[in-house]
Amino acid sequence: MRSSRVPQALTCGLAALLAAGCTGDPEPPAPSPEAEPAPLPTSFAGEAPPGVEGEVLRYLHGDSAQAHDILDDPLGVRISPVGESFLISSGGEDRHLLHDAATGATLWEGEARFRGFDSAADGARVLSMADADGVPFVLDSRGEPVWEPQEEGDAYLDGLAVRRPEGWSAEEPHGEFTLLDADGGELWSYEFAEPEEPEESEESEEPAGDGDGADGDGGAGEPGPGVPVAARGDMVVLASGGPSLQARSVAADTAGEELWTVDGEDAGLDASGPLLPPQVMGVYPLPGPEEDGGADGDGEARGEDGEDEAVVLLRWAQPEAPSTLSAHDPATGDLMWTLEEPGANPVAGAFDPAGTVGNLYDASTGVLLLPQASGEATTVAVDLAGGEVLWGLEEEAGSISPAFAFDGLVYGDSRGSTGADEQLVLDAVTMDVVGDDLSAYVEAVTEDGYAILVHDRQRFVYGPPPQEGPSEAPADGPERDGDPSGAPGDGG
Repeated sequence: MRSSRVPQALTCGLAALLAAGCTGDPEPPAPSPEAEPAPLPTSFAGEAPPGVEGEVLRYLHGDSAQAHDILDDPLGVRISPVGESFLISSGGEDRHLLHDAATGATLWEGEARFRGFDSAADGARVLSMADADGVPFVLDSRGEPVWEPQEEGDAYLDGLAVRRPEGWSAEEPHGEFTLLDADGGELWSYEFAEPEEPEESEESEEPAGDGDGADGDGGAGEPGPGVPVAARGDMVVLASGGPSLQARSVAADTAGEELWTVDGEDAGLDASGPLLPPQVMGVYPLPGPEEDGGADGDGEARGEDGEDEAVVLLRWAQPEAPSTLSAHDPATGDLMWTLEEPGANPVAGAFDPAGTVGNLYDASTGVLLLPQASGEATTVAVDLAGGEVLWGLEEEAGSISPAFAFDGLVYGDSRGSTGADEQLVLDAVTMDVVGDDLSAYVEAVTEDGYAILVHDRQRFVYGPPPQEGPSEAPADGPERDGDPSGAPGDGG
């Protein structure tokens, strides 16, 4: 006997239709009560990821969070570390908040366009902003004004202000330049003169001697001052548009004095064609010896004169050949090492300011992660003290995207087998996996180790308990319900 194979659910459905045909329209089902979303957790039930130490200090979402309303933006927020604070930026509008990582105090809030991160004269991270009229201004990590232009066209550069010739452009770069300190005081004025056309004469065929014209600004074979592209402390780095860079002093008693000149040919670079202008990648401090935490016990290397040891990193790029990195002593310009990168990288403009988007530097190990435009690796980890590539993320590992580095670790996003992004923690020196399958996601970490952990739809601030004492929020800072502009010079 053949048995029926009609599914029970279908049988019940047919019976319901027959019943409806006999008895009229069925009564509508009683509406089911809408399921209310589970409340946001207020306690941290996960485990702290590698590199994060301390305890939960507060949570940032929910009616009981006692957090700023910017965190309730329906389009979300972006959180970035800056010094010992968190910069919280609205996803829906140009609103920003500086949040003290240790205490949760509001240091600064305002409506402004965030232009990116820049550097102070000592290398500290600062915020480059612009008000509603497009006027730039700079804030430090505590929300204090660092710089605002004294005249229209003034530009901020690593703790200095640059006043360029009116109508300046990279195509017409010459003219009178003035360098000022952050308060607008003049440090040094000079002319970037156009090179003179050589005059033809009967004597021009004679070999050039070692005459007096070989020395001084703009003399034969000597480049004169150029366009400021980087600065650190009392030093400014100038580019003249050719394959060389020059460092000059901006100290009060030696302003304009030449410190050093770097030329690609003198550095012994093996180029397949004419050398193009180098790009300043940045000035990076070097870590001290691991066994004693540096000569001064603070983890930073010290030179013979007591100054922190650092490197000026340059990239020499060519259109269709691997680019080359060169590291130089910022005090003397002496070449420390050169290193060929895996592939060709974009050629920078002759007067582009220092820095490359995407750089990740771990100051505790001296490892710099550099994205690559071509070659076998999408990112390489470079030891800035030794001048070697420690490891690289090859094409097949391209699903790993480094996000930031902190205290010897690299935190990156990895596309898992489910298609969802997961966080992966790598050793900065060896690339060994230190943590994966984490229960909490590290969104940001400040210089002093305060982290924002994302777990179960909630953000938790995790770190060492703050020391007792008065809040470090500026006493004259903008009130929470006051004028939100907060830009220097407008009374906010």
